[in-house]
Amino acid sequence: MIFTLFLSRVVSFHEVIMLTLIDFWRRVVLIAEKQAPGSLTKINSVMRRIDLSCKLLAPIVVGFMMSSVSVLASPVLIAVWNIISVGIEYWLLHHVYVSMPALQQKSTAHQAYQASSQFAESNAEEVELSVFERDNMSQMEGHEEVSLLKNTGQQTTSRQSTFLNKLKKLPVIEGWVTYMHQEAVLAGLALAVLYFTVLSFGSLMSAFLSWRGIPPYVLGLARGVAAMMGILATFIFPIVHARLQTVRTGNWSIWIQWSLLSVCVVSVWIHNSKVASLLLISGVAASRLGLWLFDLSVTQLMQESVPVAERGVVGGVQRSLQSLMDMLTYAVGMVIVRPQDFGITICMSYGAVLTSALLYSMHVYRVRGHLFHFDRLLRPRWIHNT
Repeated sequence: MIFTLFLSRVVSFHEVIMLTLIDFWRRVVLIAEKQAPGSLTKINSVMRRIDLSCKLLAPIVVGFMMSSVSVLASPVLIAVWNIISVGIEYWLLHHVYVSMPALQQKSTAHQAYQASSQFAESNAEEVELSVFERDNMSQMEGHEEVSLLKNTGQQTTSRQSTFLNKLKKLPVIEGWVTYMHQEAVLAGLALAVLYFTVLSFGSLMSAFLSWRGIPPYVLGLARGVAAMMGILATFIFPIVHARLQTVRTGNWSIWIQWSLLSVCVVSVWIHNSKVASLLLISGVAASRLGLWLFDLSVTQLMQESVPVAERGVVGGVQRSLQSLMDMLTYAVGMVIVRPQDFGITICMSYGAVLTSALLYSMHVYRVRGHLFHFDRLLRPRWIHNT
């Protein structure tokens, strides 16, 4: 079963569709921002609010179907709805694509980017060849044996350089090179590291809480509260962003998440299982506020900083990093199998969030030269205007 689930995560066609939709809607949002400046933050918040609302309502609707219809008929109804929704989604995507001519300009920008890259590479090869020929001419004027040795070394260096250039042109390598050269690479890495965690209401933590005797309805309520905290973050983000801007909003939010998760680490050393479980649930649910604020901040940061021609590549690498971290979480769960040792994974996840916060703080310091403006945050706005 575990192997089957692993394969489904690797080859899932649904993931490919989601990557396409995410990239498509990010382009739509950026075009809307150009047409109406200042709308990027609001649109990102609304899109995330819709996403979290669907994740909150979907289990409720499925539970209602299973209780009112039947357990066997519910999967059939869900499958039929998925088939119908595919057609509706593609029709809506086509309608948006046709109604916004700016969306069709990506191919032109991408071709220009490729042409400029090829031109730069050809110039580099020509320069390398001219230097090589010049060195050959100078060596011909000297001793023949010395010239032969140097020419052989230069030819070897040239072959190695050609091999490295061909290696860099591979799509996988080229994508990672492009990603690592982005200004917001540290912010993207910080977001990806957050996926290495058991501090969420996923299967690992749910199984641990069930082993501790927490009833299923309590877990359901906790998931609902966590989703509500995420939805609350989508309302708070435009307000905080108007005061702190994108970079500082992300910095405050990631450290808020890390601080709230400290309650979960405290629960590891609580001997009363009910109290420890309550602290764990409370810390995870409350930290969703900082998590989704940070997610919105990094999303907007990458939208604003990544060039148009590289957004698809950067988005794909970012998604693969997040999937890798998520997979490593389940790998840790396969190694640390005893429920009594779940505290180890809690501390590991807490350390991953700390790593994420440090990575993002490095990005903030590199971009702005400092981390926090405590005086500007605490002083009233009318003082700044005087």
